[in-house]
Amino acid sequence: MKNRGWKIVILVLCIIICILLYINFKNQNTSYLYVGEIDKIEDNVDDLDYYKNIINSARKKYNNNDVVGILEINNTDYIVPVMQGDDNKYYLKHTPYGEKSSMGSVYLDYRVDIDSSKKLLIYGHNSSNVDMPFKILEEFYDRDYYDNHKYVEVTTSNTKKKYEIFSVFVETSDFSYMDITFDNDDEYLNHINNLKSKSMYDTGVTLSKDDEILILQTCSEHPDYRNYQKKYLLIVLRRV
Repeated sequence: MKNRGWKIVILVLCIIICILLYINFKNQNTSYLYVGEIDKIEDNVDDLDYYKNIINSARKKYNNNDVVGILEINNTDYIVPVMQGDDNKYYLKHTPYGEKSSMGSVYLDYRVDIDSSKKLLIYGHNSSNVDMPFKILEEFYDRDYYDNHKYVEVTTSNTKKKYEIFSVFVETSDFSYMDITFDNDDEYLNHINNLKSKSMYDTGVTLSKDDEILILQTCSEHPDYRNYQKKYLLIVLRRV
């Protein structure tokens, strides 16, 4: 009987610890958006220092010079800092404040330059049961949501760039979408047209070899892909 009593006490303590850990994890997860910490940013500002000051202010806010941009999804309150490290691993497990966290950050591929590269890749975590930095991307499975949220804006130290979605799909096997170098314009055009051809729905966007593109990547939680080991939701956009 005594042993049974101790087992019950230990079980209760384990349950309490698990609840406290979950509450702490949940509280940590609700802070990823940093909504309200960054104000909406004006478009087409003539002042050459305006955008530079925006990024510098964000760097001071997070005490982190790895802030290279700010990402906004139009017609939402979603506005987040874009980080960039020396690799694609650090910001998988660190917030913009540099704190270690399973939430990670929204971050730019270390191989590209946010101002000069023709193709940008931005990553963020997703989850089916807790809020994560790129959970909002799951909304784009819905064509109606896309119709009302076609544009994403990226602010850098030099400008504010507007991008239009031209493809939404889940990739499970062909990871050439991560390629950033191409031998010629024809190869590049074939590459982006291939990305367009995989879209879940027709966006009606016509592409050209001169298009600058942006890919937002996160893990897919779509039920149709639950049995795949790798399943990445890709929102692919061209600059307008």
